[in-house]
Amino acid sequence: MIFLFLMIKAITEKSIDHSDSGRFSFSFYYDKCGKEWTSETTAFSGMGGTAIENEEARQMLWANEHRLAFEAANLEAQMHFNRCPVCGKRVCDDCFCVEEKEHGGVCRDCNGE
Repeated sequence: MIFLFLMIKAITEKSIDHSDSGRFSFSFYYDKCGKEWTSETTAFSGMGGTAIENEEARQMLWANEHRLAFEAANLEAQMHFNRCPVCGKRVCDDCFCVEEKEHGGVCRDCNGE
């Protein structure tokens, strides 16, 4: 039996899933400069240390926790990325021009730098 869990889309164009069977971690990359921001690692609960004899149940639990960990990391990443209101790119503070007043700040590409 195959289980399919839909995941939300990453807030950046590039992201990497570093998760394995025991932990969840994700990296998100700024769209302009490519700098990396990595989420904190979250451990797979594995039912709180209780051995799961049914492999199908363990896989379902892992998939659900993986999805929740990604959603939490994706939400947290939004706190670290500036979104350009003109082009929609997610950029770091160095690539964002807060001096541009008309839009409340834009990326350096949209500011002509």
